[in-house]
Amino acid sequence: MLADLLYLPALLIELAWAAIWFAPSAFVRVAASAEARTVALVIAFLAGVSEMLGQCVILVINRVPLYRFIASLAFTGGTYMVTAIFWALATILIAPLTRVGALGATEIGAVLGVVSIAFAPRLFAFLSLAPYFGVALSNLLEAWAMALVVFGLHVALDMPVGPALFCGSIGWLLSYGLRTFLGHLLARPLGRLRFFVTGSALEQTPAKILDDLAKRITGEGRT
Repeated sequence: MLADLLYLPALLIELAWAAIWFAPSAFVRVAASAEARTVALVIAFLAGVSEMLGQCVILVINRVPLYRFIASLAFTGGTYMVTAIFWALATILIAPLTRVGALGATEIGAVLGVVSIAFAPRLFAFLSLAPYFGVALSNLLEAWAMALVVFGLHVALDMPVGPALFCGSIGWLLSYGLRTFLGHLLARPLGRLRFFVTGSALEQTPAKILDDLAKRITGEGRT
């Protein structure tokens, strides 16, 4: 029974670690197995949880209650899953423009698995807590995920490198554009939803705190 309970967590760790280091077996597995694709979606969810954990100091500073903190983790994890789905759909829609042509029903699920497991590097997104180089780290993880999608499309769906690069990168751009458009269009309701979930406007950030502290020290030094 214990082995059954540990099976899925062990599979998650195995797939995530293998994907991070560009192991073809991980991408082939999520492309072929529905169970592995489910685990890959959980990896995308946990990547969002990791990012919010990196912001836990902000939540604490803004005095967010524990139950709202947990809700924030789930909310951010959910947005990462939606992002993975958007990216996969955009990649599928762009495929007919290449020599690969339209993807079949089984390949559509494979693309979702590949894109989802490519979020594995963002399991380290909690490190983006760093006030100043956190943004650079976040960009690095995003580029890493992009490279994994291209690699995964190549090895798991047998796409040539050119079409894989085109589908993966343009798919990302389309999904990013859609998310940006919807973010602006739904800015107010999404802002209300975020405030409802966290119970705070989250006005204090580590960078802002350090800047305020530096200003105080500078001001005291002049007096």
